[in-house]
Formats: sequence, C-alpha cells, structure tokens
Amino acid sequence: MTLTEPQNTTPKTKRQAIAYSLDCLIPGFYLWLGPLNLRIGGSTPEDNYPGTIHNNAGIALVLPGYRIYSTYTDSHDPR
Repeated sequence: MTLTEPQNTTPKTKRQAIAYSLDCLIPGFYLWLGPLNLRIGGSTPEDNYPGTIHNNAGIALVLPGYRIYSTYTDSHDPR
C-alpha cells in the first residue's frame, strides 16, 4: 500500500521503491512488514535500479536535511 504507486505493483517493486528512496535520502515515511509495504513520500525507482530491501520487517523516516532514522542496516545491493 502506497500513496504514490498504482495498486498493481508487486511487493518486490514496492520494496525496491523503498530502497531507492532510502538510498537517495528522499524525505518520507517507510514501513515494510511481510507483504505490507507502506511508502508515504519517496519516489519510484529508476528503470535500471537493482537495489531492494532484504529484511522482512523494518521502519524508516527520512527528514529534510538528510536526516535518516531507520531500523534497516543491511545493504540495498542485489544478492
């Protein structure tokens, strides 16, 4: 569930959008818990962006001024 994406996107695509937004430090609120993916703010990833979130649960808040608070500490690189 997001406020900025069509409903027909897959959970992998939604996690990829969260990873992209965290990588680029785009302000927003991000929550992922199993199949639930919530992104308020952020951006959809570029077509060639390979990164994703590798944990099943987490929360992140990115504020303007490049302030990030996140439970996610792993890499966004593909495995």
